[in-house]
Amino acid sequence: MPSSLDHAPTAGLVVIGNEILSGKTADSNAPYLAKELRFLGVVLARILTIPDEFGLIGRCVRDFASEFTWVFTSGGVGPTHDDITIAAIAAGFGVPVVSDARLQAALRGHYQGRLTEDHLQMAKVPQGSELIDVPGLAYPQVQFRNVIILPGVPELFRTKFSAIKARFAGRPIRLREVFLRADEGTVAGALRKTADEFPAVLIGSYPSFRREEYSVKVTLEAYENDGLDKAAAALEARLKDMNAQIVRVS
Repeated sequence: MPSSLDHAPTAGLVVIGNEILSGKTADSNAPYLAKELRFLGVVLARILTIPDEFGLIGRCVRDFASEFTWVFTSGGVGPTHDDITIAAIAAGFGVPVVSDARLQAALRGHYQGRLTEDHLQMAKVPQGSELIDVPGLAYPQVQFRNVIILPGVPELFRTKFSAIKARFAGRPIRLREVFLRADEGTVAGALRKTADEFPAVLIGSYPSFRREEYSVKVTLEAYENDGLDKAAAALEARLKDMNAQIVRVS
């Protein structure tokens, strides 16, 4: 059953790095971005994790750019030999890599006497990129068409996204949660009836086997004024009628 969220702006995230796929580093950028975008009214529709392979990066980002409203990349941006994301994206779109004078100046100001030619690799961008100022950071954020090229370091990823997130803001998506002590199968009928009654509301059920407080978490999501509160009230009434134990509602 489609919900109103099916018409929301969409995003795809491409996580780049051998270290993620090998298990040497755990990715924390994807869950962070998913939550942030949800609050902004953007649905993160797909997450793809790929290795540091030049052609693969370019193809995946190009394909995502044609499929989603926004594309975010994480990783492969820096001065070392394996930081190939910028060049790979440029090649994927068939544009040259250029050295941006504004980025060069920012890097020179930041590193001063410590500046090396390798540092200046970070001034290179796909031709046609937009530079977005990020308060508190030495150099701006790069956007190429609908692709936001972010660093993989979680602190930098979050700082940069937080500084530019207003440009992605749309109609906010609201969330309600109902925590139950119940068997998922016994409440499935109540969930189905509520979903049928309120098609604009996205309802999900998530069992938990390790928490003492609850055994099922039910989420209801919708745009403001799309019946979320009424759907939550109807669901609670159905659950109470069947004597399901509601632990809390948030």
